[in-house]
Amino acid sequence: MPSLIQRRDSWLRKGLENSGSIYFFYRDVLFKYPFLRLFNVYLVGRAKLLGTSIVNVIGDSHAMPFVFKTPFIIHHISQATAYNLNKEDSFSRSKQHLDSFLQRINRQRDVLLLVFGEIDARVHIYRQYYKKNKSVSIERIVQATVGKYGETIKKLQDLGFDVCVHGIPPAARKNYTSSLPFTGSAQERSQISSIFNRQLRNFCHDNAVTYIDVQTVSADDEGFISDTYAADDVHLGSKIVPFVREKITEAFRDKRF
Repeated sequence: MPSLIQRRDSWLRKGLENSGSIYFFYRDVLFKYPFLRLFNVYLVGRAKLLGTSIVNVIGDSHAMPFVFKTPFIIHHISQATAYNLNKEDSFSRSKQHLDSFLQRINRQRDVLLLVFGEIDARVHIYRQYYKKNKSVSIERIVQATVGKYGETIKKLQDLGFDVCVHGIPPAARKNYTSSLPFTGSAQERSQISSIFNRQLRNFCHDNAVTYIDVQTVSADDEGFISDTYAADDVHLGSKIVPFVREKITEAFRDKRF
């Protein structure tokens, strides 16, 4: 029989999923969740009244900069990877969460913004490279990851959604001591991030998907995440939002945001 804590977690998760809300930390439930529900109601009402579009941000913790920003509604999938986003039995249950979000999105009116891949670049790609005794190149491992991510992107296109893809942020300059995992050196992670973004951009170009290159504006002169744009060790802050909004507006000129 589930414990009280397990029942609480299940109830909170279900409530947040049903509202298309965030579940970054438990404090979000107390301090953000009620207000975010109201904000989402406002955005939906605004869209219906004014004929504007909503940008549905579907992503991991890198969706955080868009919280309480117009015209963005957040659909958070904790610990999801780009590689396993379309996998039936992934640890994060990302496919099930994604499918549940899609049911509530107006595909004629709205836009999907996918925000995945940073944890793949920071942790999993180098880990696979090391596990394979470095016999398989990082380029090939990134290619496989982007290919799996691409399966989800193309599926959403085929379902009739307008899709755009948020590139991953630059790597952190050094190995931070934090609760977040890091693999490889800072230089290796920076190289992986650049390769990942290049291959993801090429995939999007080949498949007529809007790619938003956040790396070009958020990297410093050496290619690491700029203090100006960084929220913490690995996440971009809200300063990136106007850039992303501008690129979406340019790409979807038939919509009003």
